[in-house]
Amino acid sequence: MYFETDTKSFIIWDGTNWRAYVSDGLTGWSGSNTYSMNFDGTDDYLIGSSVTASAQQGTISAWIKTSASGSSQTILNTSDATVDNKWLNLRVDGGTGHLRFIAADAGTNSMTTGSTDINTGSWVHVAVTCNSSAYSLYVNGSAETLTNSNNDGKWFGDFSLTNISIGRQIRATVSALPFNGNIDEVAVWDSVLSAAQITNIYKGESNGGSGGTNSTPGNLLSFSPKAWWRMGDGVEANSGNIVYDMSSFSNDLTIVNATSGTNTAGAVYQSDTP
Repeated sequence: MYFETDTKSFIIWDGTNWRAYVSDGLTGWSGSNTYSMNFDGTDDYLIGSSVTASAQQGTISAWIKTSASGSSQTILNTSDATVDNKWLNLRVDGGTGHLRFIAADAGTNSMTTGSTDINTGSWVHVAVTCNSSAYSLYVNGSAETLTNSNNDGKWFGDFSLTNISIGRQIRATVSALPFNGNIDEVAVWDSVLSAAQITNIYKGESNGGSGGTNSTPGNLLSFSPKAWWRMGDGVEANSGNIVYDMSSFSNDLTIVNATSGTNTAGAVYQSDTP
């Protein structure tokens, strides 16, 4: 991928041809949110290299929509690709329908679970932050009351992590916990966003914004993410098997195991957004 500073266009090689997409001058933000990624709950997911692997604090943010019940569903997972027992997983918990974050280290799990039902079939904004000592969970911009089990704040830098997946937990020999529904606007930071910043993201406000009431995705660039996947609204433009990182760090993801849609492999881009 190239960015032309004179024309403000992204130039992408799709495997056959070069394609140009006109930018508004801000990497990543087109002014609208039209698409999300639909996962079939069976075998499709997004996969890429680890993001901020050395960070010992950070934030993950996403919009999700699911009504599947009875089993846990992975929103985002990062793991060591060579062993099965080192991973971090943000999920919808199958037993409660609540947001859960787990860090597994050689059989010892650090974990916290929220208190709000997010398995409703409606769009929900979720986030987890880690200050290297403990996790905090957020649903629709508000901090969750937590049920903790060894909530000790282990994060990316406490492990040797080499890959990241969205929509399914992918480890060395394990592929499990598929997501059934839609995921949109996933972002990762190597810093701890404040409660006010999480609220602004939920409301579509910029960093330090006035706190609007739109409750829709907005431009995340002012929050300086290390990765931001727009699930069809990025340079991928609702086509192909790459979901481009719309931050400035080029952490692109490959879509795996499609059965339909305009992309050539993987989950389906869908006109269904918060």
